[in-house]
Amino acid sequence: MTRKISRGIAQIVHGEREKLHLGNLDAIRDWGYAKEYVESMWLMLQQQIPDDYVVATGKGATVRDFAETAFQHVGLNYQDYVVLEDTYLRPTEVEALIGDASKAEKHLSWKATTMWPDLARMMVDADLNRPLK
Repeated sequence: MTRKISRGIAQIVHGEREKLHLGNLDAIRDWGYAKEYVESMWLMLQQQIPDDYVVATGKGATVRDFAETAFQHVGLNYQDYVVLEDTYLRPTEVEALIGDASKAEKHLSWKATTMWPDLARMMVDADLNRPLK
């Protein structure tokens, strides 16, 4: 979903598309930065005894929040470009997915530092800088 949003924004900015079709804007997700998550995986592999950890930011935001922030980053109002489409609604949608990484913080001294607003802007910038097809 996040890549669909950031890539769609880049396509709109570059004139390759006019609208972005999305489903449930009220779904709440815990978006994190993959680079930090890989660092947590490396820390897990350094442990003497294997264990299970949750890797998350612990902060939730709606798809609407993510889209609004991403569109604002390029000076656009998401409401002018986002089209709600029933075909993208999931019949078994989970309302909110937010992780608790307190065990990772306690045992690995790991904590996410990049929160979803910065991630949204980073992703849009990355997609804006990709070569056009």
